[in-house]
Amino acid sequence: MMQTDVKSAFCPVSATTVVTTYRTRLKGLFICYPSGGLVTVRDGVGGTILFNFDDLAVIGTTSVVIPGEGVLAPNGIVVETSAATTVNVFYG
Repeated sequence: MMQTDVKSAFCPVSATTVVTTYRTRLKGLFICYPSGGLVTVRDGVGGTILFNFDDLAVIGTTSVVIPGEGVLAPNGIVVETSAATTVNVFYG
């Protein structure tokens, strides 16, 4: 069984946030959207899409729990958010 410390990072609206630049695992997300929007999580800057979430065109929040040990991001985690969408990323 693998055990790691879980960290978190906040990603603001309409931004590309470099959460980490080193090998890590995406563990979960908490997404808040007062209107429609899009969240994309990539393996490093300009890397492969690891996770994509298209917000509904309504007010809401969504918790995403990644099963098992999470999704491996060998080149780090980069999160892109659209207007009016924020994300708390959990990784480790």
